[in-house]
Amino acid sequence: MANANEKITKEEVKDEAIEVAEQNGGIINIPAVKLDSRKIQEEIEQLEKNIKLFNQIKILSLKLTKEEDWIDQGGNPYLMDRGAENIAIAWGVDITDVQVKQEWYEDAKGRYFGFIATGRAYSKKLNRTVEDVGVCTQRDKFFARMGGKLIPVEEVDVANIRRKAVTNLHNRLIKRLVGLMSVTFDDLKKAGLNVSKIQKIEYRSGKKKTERTLSLQALELREKTWKMLMDLALGDEAQALTLLEEYSKVTTTKNGKERTYYAKSPEDLKSEKWIQVTYGKVKEAWEAEVGTEPEEEQGQPLFEEGAQ
Repeated sequence: MANANEKITKEEVKDEAIEVAEQNGGIINIPAVKLDSRKIQEEIEQLEKNIKLFNQIKILSLKLTKEEDWIDQGGNPYLMDRGAENIAIAWGVDITDVQVKQEWYEDAKGRYFGFIATGRAYSKKLNRTVEDVGVCTQRDKFFARMGGKLIPVEEVDVANIRRKAVTNLHNRLIKRLVGLMSVTFDDLKKAGLNVSKIQKIEYRSGKKKTERTLSLQALELREKTWKMLMDLALGDEAQALTLLEEYSKVTTTKNGKERTYYAKSPEDLKSEKWIQVTYGKVKEAWEAEVGTEPEEEQGQPLFEEGAQ
């Protein structure tokens, strides 16, 4: 083979590459030129430092959350919006260039639509930028069904699906910035969280079917409802609870007798339908008081019948 001062031909490179590959059992691919061992060692040391820093950022981010910010979803921890927002504030995260596009699809049940949200996030304190995508469609179980039946496309709350796509985008961007895309319960324990306090999404077995206690979407919508109530109450928890009682109030009739009940705390909202109805009332009051949510101000139509 030619020395370092001579021009290396393609054939020589090919021959050495084959020889190295054979020596290593064909498992690894090593460049067909001699490498500076000192530079390799420097790269290894830098990678080790980066891994240590990455783990520190990850654990610090987890310490910014509480047990109620997490859901045990099928044995895996899932960070809800409130916890992600606290992390974003701590790391100085700015989310920009959010674009939302509506798409139409078709399956055996017919045509349906979805929203694809794209954007980027930059952390001032980490000096890091990431891009990602958030998606939500009409086939989302929480938005697609009511009373066990598929909701017709014209009756779906399109704005909720659009918001969900943007929420998914924000959540993914924040988690990617600080390395929380694959968190384990061991990670939470290292951050000092009591994992036994984390709420589980479980399945109950019945004679006719298997049903969920509450879907993840329902839990997130319940959390968003409480956040809006706190905004309306200007941060006064007692006043927010009073508002919750008002907006969650439901009157039913059974055996000729009327019964009125309401939620005394967000956790009392234990049915998906009740959460949806309460959220709708609170959202209407919140928008009248505070204004339209940012993700709705994109200048794009929310729903176009027959659009492709």
